[in-house]
Parts: sequence; structure tokens; C-alpha cells
Amino acid sequence: MNINHNLAYRVRLQLLNSGRVLIALFIFSIYFSTSLAVIFSVGLGLVWLLSTRFIDLPGVLKKYPVALWALMLYGCFILGLSYGNAAGSDAVSMASKYRELLFIPILISLLTAERNRYWAWRTFIAASVITLLVSYLMDLGILNLNEQGGACFKSRITHGIFIAFFAFFCAHKIYDDKRYAKLYLALFVLCLYNLFFVIEGRTGQLIVVALILLFAMQRMAIKECLFAALITAVLLILFLNFSDKASRITEGVANTQAFLQPVPEQTESSMGQRYTFWKYSLKLMAEKPLLGHGTGSFAKEYQRIAIGEPFITKNPHNEFLMIGVQLGLLGLLVYLGFLASQLYCARKLPFQQKWLAQGLLLSLVIASLFNTPFFDHTEGHWYAAMIALCFAALGSDNKIISSDA
Repeated sequence: MNINHNLAYRVRLQLLNSGRVLIALFIFSIYFSTSLAVIFSVGLGLVWLLSTRFIDLPGVLKKYPVALWALMLYGCFILGLSYGNAAGSDAVSMASKYRELLFIPILISLLTAERNRYWAWRTFIAASVITLLVSYLMDLGILNLNEQGGACFKSRITHGIFIAFFAFFCAHKIYDDKRYAKLYLALFVLCLYNLFFVIEGRTGQLIVVALILLFAMQRMAIKECLFAALITAVLLILFLNFSDKASRITEGVANTQAFLQPVPEQTESSMGQRYTFWKYSLKLMAEKPLLGHGTGSFAKEYQRIAIGEPFITKNPHNEFLMIGVQLGLLGLLVYLGFLASQLYCARKLPFQQKWLAQGLLLSLVIASLFNTPFFDHTEGHWYAAMIALCFAALGSDNKIISSDA
């Protein structure tokens, strides 16, 4: 019996060690390869099952409200399969797109060991630096990895989210890591230049400005914070008025003004289209406010209600509306609960993790206003991994992880 027990323990320990490697590979692959991210996510699921970590799931859900709310949100999508007029294939496809919510409790249970988190953060840094370097090489014409011609490996929106949060991370490292403070300062400047003068993605620009202000509130005294806000405002005004790279921002402002006219003007820009998508999405929510139209119903219902519109979408580019149309107020309240749980739990984290978790949440909220981060594969897997990485530190002293320390 002891031999069998020792053998089982060694096998389980080996699986958990391989899980550490798979987590690093999974995080790295999110930045560069969708297919590899899927493969490594399956591997992590198998490690979680074969190492019997699933036995700890009730304890994980109890000690990590973020994981519980993520599971509840996915449960709403499963519930939404039971009603609505969406084709079965569309409904199942939609539910599968939100499967990354399931990885939050799985990854948390594998990241409770401090050593696993250490290597996960190192992988995040490496992937971010490579992403930044590749972007500059593409901008210089040395590399050509984007068929659409942009200077980023992924989409402009995805790249902006990644680099904006990395800039926020570097800002904290400038304060905390005196040994490499100059290196992180250089990376921070490179991130800002990349976002405003190379990629020019509005989502990334908005997120990084918000994160800079959040950083000032987190780390500075009131007078310093006000001064930082003033400097940020002055630099933005100069950028908007004197840089030819600000055209997409001014275009977005013009589209907003056109939409707010007594008779809204139709525009063909991405921002103008978003306003139209949101208008019809709100009408769909008003039709079935409580439970929505069912999982996978958005595309069909939007096509029904937006008759005569030149642009028909399968995605409203707003996570709140995407969930609200399909799952009604029930799903929307659960998503808000998921966000609120991050705000609540972040307060219990050590300072560095708390600050990063707050920044990640702010990034997610902004991304959810203008895009559908959990509907989109890359952003969804990235947010799931980063949420798990930030909040796994909550259980660093409890019994769930002590057995694997």
C-alpha cells in the first residue's frame, strides 16, 4: 500500500511539475499562436484532471470568488442553450468561445504555488518584450508577419491591450526593482511610443492613459498624483493637436458628435459602426430583458432587427451588450459580479499583486466597453490567464497549495 501510495504521489508531483512548464508555454503561445494556445490549454486541462486537482475545486471556488463568478458566468451560457431560436451549431459554437472562463479556476489551482507564479510572470515579461521588439522590427520593414500590413503580430486591438498592460507593469517595476529600473523605464517609454506612434490603436491608447492615471493614484501622494494627471493631460492635448498620428482619435470624436446629433449621421468608420451596433443591441435587450434571446442568438437576432443597415454584424464590439442580448439581465448581472469580485478580492492581495490586479481589471472594463474580450479567442485566453495569475496569490498560505509547496 505504501509503495502504491508513494508511486501515486510521485506521479502526481511529476504532473504538477509538467503543469508549471505548460502554464509558461500556454501564456507564451497566447501572444503568437492560436493553435498552440489551444493545444497547451488542453494539456493543462489534462494535468488538472490527472493530478486530481479537480478534487480541490470546491475549496478553490470557496476561497477565490473570482473563480466562482467565472464558473457562474459560463453556467449562464450553458443555461442559455436551453432556450432561444439560435441554430444548435451556433449556440454550441458561442458557448465554446467562452470556454476560457473555465480556465480561471483551473489555472488558479495550478498557480497557487509561488514558484509557478514566478515562472508565469517571467514568461509574461518575455512574451511582452518579444511582442514589442517584433512590432518595431515590422515597423522598420525588417519583418513582415502581418498580411494586413500592420506593425503587430496580432490585431491592433489585441496588441494594444497587451502592450498597455505591460507598460503599466513596467511602471511599477521602475519603483520596485531598483536593479533594473533603467531597463524598465526604457521599456515603458518604448511601450508608449509603440502605442501612440506605431500601432495607433484607440483601445490600447485609452487603456494605457487610464492605467497611467491609476498608477499615479496607487503610488503617488495627492500633489504628485495631480501633477501627473496635469502632465498627462498636457501631453495628450499636444498629441491631439500637433501629431499626424492622432487622426484615428479625432475621427472617433467626430463620429461620436455625429451620432449624438438629433438625427444621427451614419458613418462608415469603425467607431461609427460601433454606435449603430450598440443601438440595435439595446433594442434587442429591451425585447427580452430578463433572460435574453439565448446563447448564440446575437447574429440571427441582429440580422432580423437591423434590416436595411449596410453593415450587419455578428459582434456588437461590447462585451456587456454581447452578454445582455443573449443572457439578459441575469447574464449581465453575473458578468458585473465577476468584475466586482476582482475589485473586492484585489484589496486582499499583497500590494504589488493588488496594484496589478486593479490595473488588469481596469483594462478589462475598458476593453469590454469597446470590444468583446472573452468572446475573442486571444484576448479571452490572455485575460483568463492573467486574472488567474494575479489572484492565485490569495491562497498562498492556505492548505489547498501547501501540499504542493
